[in-house]
Amino acid sequence: MNRAYYGWLAGSTLSVLGDTALFFALGWAATGIGPRVAALVLTGFTLPRAVLLLLGGVLGDRLGPRRLLLTCTAIVGTCCFLLALVVGVRGVSAGVLLATSITVGTVDAFGLPAAGVLPRLFVSDDQLPRAMALRTSATQVITLAGGPLSGLLVASVGLVGALMLDGLTFAVQFLVLLMLRPPYDVPPPADRPSVVRAAADGLRVAIADPVLRMILSVVALVAAFVLPVTSLCVPLLARSHGWSAGQAGVVVAGNVCGGLLVTVLVARFGSFDRAGLAGGTGCLLAAAGIAALAVAPSIPFAVGATFTQGFGIGLFTSHLAPVFVRSTPKSHLTRLQSLLSLVQTVPLIASTNLLATLDVHHALLLAAGATALAGTTLLKTRPQPSETPPAGLPVDAPV
Repeated sequence: MNRAYYGWLAGSTLSVLGDTALFFALGWAATGIGPRVAALVLTGFTLPRAVLLLLGGVLGDRLGPRRLLLTCTAIVGTCCFLLALVVGVRGVSAGVLLATSITVGTVDAFGLPAAGVLPRLFVSDDQLPRAMALRTSATQVITLAGGPLSGLLVASVGLVGALMLDGLTFAVQFLVLLMLRPPYDVPPPADRPSVVRAAADGLRVAIADPVLRMILSVVALVAAFVLPVTSLCVPLLARSHGWSAGQAGVVVAGNVCGGLLVTVLVARFGSFDRAGLAGGTGCLLAAAGIAALAVAPSIPFAVGATFTQGFGIGLFTSHLAPVFVRSTPKSHLTRLQSLLSLVQTVPLIASTNLLATLDVHHALLLAAGATALAGTTLLKTRPQPSETPPAGLPVDAPV
């Protein structure tokens, strides 16, 4: 991999650290006002992202992923500095917290699809699995260390310090991305249809291509039932067993460590040739880990279960994500990436509310069954990168 990719990765990872600190600070400040304010602040981040993701994908293909990401980075960095000034002068209030979450969620809807396809602009196709795994590994390391670091930061400098830190990290990312020129950058298209037509065309491409269609379906199922395991089920399981918040955090850390191990290995040695086989096996491993978590009698057993879950999901994502990106036509890079983010966001809202109505043990068993279904589907179909363009696209469109 070229040095330009490592430079962008360093700037991108630094901004993840700033985001982690900011989200922790927002949650801490909001819960200090009240649970309803905390829920409202969380919704203020999630809802704009879900609504605007498709528009973000359209603009990414229209302007170019790098240009759009530069714009988003500049906007959110400036907003962080301005909000830090407001909090420093007027103090913490529900309105300021909500404005911050809405701002970050809105800009994230535009920046997330562009950031997702940027590795393809820096490396060749044969290096894409390693490049994406390296980025995932760096993000997981920051996620693992970000909790304690965020707590120390908020305790020492509060929300103002978290906002300033996030603004500085985005300033660094902006400068790094401004100086770097991706060797495989995509020029903006000459034809610019309306936003609605462009978004509809992205949906058409995703539905027409069997590989893209299959991956989007499986990812939606996995995201709907795997993501709530650590965010919802582990805290509920911990409370049912009388475990402390710190012990529940250790159980969640097992999931991160399992995924981190896979991505480090893929970044070092590359991925398996049979992406569908590896992804399906990973889902079955994750399902076994989730099922084991449902009957976990102790914390060490639960950590082993979440480690197995994380290892399996690491296999799934590190093999299916590169196949999805390589199968995407160059003309639709960010539109398809926005769809990938959207199918992880919308089903999650419904599945989280469904699992919350069940006993935690039954909820975990349902999640395990759905994950096993996704794995079985992948083992039967074993998707590989498309070698022919989707209907209606020029022959030289796909990579």
